[in-house]
Amino acid sequence: MESHGSTPIKAEILEMTAGNVDLLHAMWIRMFDPKTCDEYVHRLKDHVQSFYTDLLNESREKHQTILDEIAGLRAEASNLARLLHRPTDIAERPDDVPLVIWQLKFDKSIEVLREELVRGRAEVCDLLLQQEQLCDELGEEPLSLQSDPLPLPEEMDAFRDHLEQLRAQRAKRLEEMDHIRQSIKHSMKLLECLPQTDLEERLLNQVDHCLTPDTFERLRRMEKELADQMQEMRERIDDMREKIRVLWERLRETDEYAMRRVRKATEYTQYTYDVLREELQRCQTLRRRNLKSFIEQLRVEIKEWWDLTLKSPEERKRFTSYFTNFESEDVLELHEMELDSLKVFYTNNKKIFELYATRAELWSRMEALEAKANEPNRFNNRGGQLLKEEKERKAISVKLPKIEQQITELVNVYVSQTKTPFLVFGEDILKSMALGWEQFRQSKQQPSVRKKQELSGAVSKKMPPPHLTPKGKTGMYQSSTSLKKSPSKVAVSSATKSTGNLKKRRHSNSGNAISPTATAAKRNLITSLECNNSATALAVNSQRKLLNPPKKVLVLTHSLRRVKRTSRPSASGVNPSRSRPIPKIRIEAPSSEDCGSS
Repeated sequence: MESHGSTPIKAEILEMTAGNVDLLHAMWIRMFDPKTCDEYVHRLKDHVQSFYTDLLNESREKHQTILDEIAGLRAEASNLARLLHRPTDIAERPDDVPLVIWQLKFDKSIEVLREELVRGRAEVCDLLLQQEQLCDELGEEPLSLQSDPLPLPEEMDAFRDHLEQLRAQRAKRLEEMDHIRQSIKHSMKLLECLPQTDLEERLLNQVDHCLTPDTFERLRRMEKELADQMQEMRERIDDMREKIRVLWERLRETDEYAMRRVRKATEYTQYTYDVLREELQRCQTLRRRNLKSFIEQLRVEIKEWWDLTLKSPEERKRFTSYFTNFESEDVLELHEMELDSLKVFYTNNKKIFELYATRAELWSRMEALEAKANEPNRFNNRGGQLLKEEKERKAISVKLPKIEQQITELVNVYVSQTKTPFLVFGEDILKSMALGWEQFRQSKQQPSVRKKQELSGAVSKKMPPPHLTPKGKTGMYQSSTSLKKSPSKVAVSSATKSTGNLKKRRHSNSGNAISPTATAAKRNLITSLECNNSATALAVNSQRKLLNPPKKVLVLTHSLRRVKRTSRPSASGVNPSRSRPIPKIRIEAPSSEDCGSS
């Protein structure tokens, strides 16, 4: 589309061109012949054609350059939109807008994107630089942050958070490093030592802020070594202080200056260590001059610890130096080693010894209660003593297994660690406890068996034979029907009849005294009757045994003794035998063989 202002100019160019051609042609006609004039006209045409050709080529090149620049601007706009994560929105050139004007407007429109890209890349470079510094100082691996395209806002926020974590880690490490350095310097001050190498000096230099893991590892190793030295010094100081205390007691030390100097050295420092070492050497020198008294005191202490650790005589005899009369430094050291060994053994197993002592007390009390339970007159106690004993017995039955279980667990741990049994009085503690229970059960069963045998023998001797039972009165062995009575009825009837017969015999004896001759005749008569009827009694008892097996019946123990003791009324007129119950004991009915043998 042509502009209105260019039309007159074109006309002027055409008019000027035509006028100039006419002037040249007129001049060439006057100057040259026609042929030469034609040649100049043709040359002018060629010059004009070449001029316009050059102008056209130059204009075409300029046009193409503008088009190329606009295309470059379009590509740049697309790339900026990609880098900045923006949508691509490029408008087309209107037809009435020249290319150069459109180019300028287009270039100005993407200038904002160029500035935003520059700011984004500068920020990325700054964040990467901060990360590099922090990672170099902390010895950490850096994270990547891309610049083509620029990171998303979420990625930028995450990277900033990462930098904040690195800064927090740096501050924490600085604080930890300062704490470690202070601890190292404090330990070195107490140990009175200085850095030995250049590396140690650099590690303790406050200006150096190398916070790499390697630096921290070296600092921690240095701190641990000094802490171990401090702990070793503390242990040695405590050990020397204890040895000095023992030596003072054995030496009966009265050197006030030396004692005051040791008592003032209370801190765990190299100075305290030197003071205690000098005093210990001095006391050891005095000890060498008094070997005999020292060995004797050690033997007294060893015996006490032997008793504490429950050593048997055989175990004590193994320490032969205890029984020698030879006195030397070696013997003294052996005694000290034995004493230290006993102390360590007791300390390491103190819980076992305490539990075993508690178990021994409970065991002794249990045996005492069992002995009381077997006493024949234990039912005569007043004031609820039987109830108290029963409660105590139940409490012991609950506590004793628990304590033994604890002992077993601790002993198993000891055996697993030392691969040796735990000995008390020379015996395995677990086997000893098991053997104690076995012996306790056997001793508990023996009194009951012996008691049954004694009661069976007493009944067989005191009861009259079946053929001597008084007429009209039912005896215990008279028939099988008497055994079918309930135990309570048998016990009551037996008690009533025995008491009545005793009273009758007592009154008859008090009225008419029986002469020894009559007594001997009666004994001979009973013996002859027993001998004559032994076969008959054996047969009858055998038949009863087959028909009715032995049953448990109740008999009165000590009834005759009680009746004799209580037959006389008291001053108040009350019979004392009625105020307390008569104990009843179950026994087995004697067999026919027992009756025959009796």
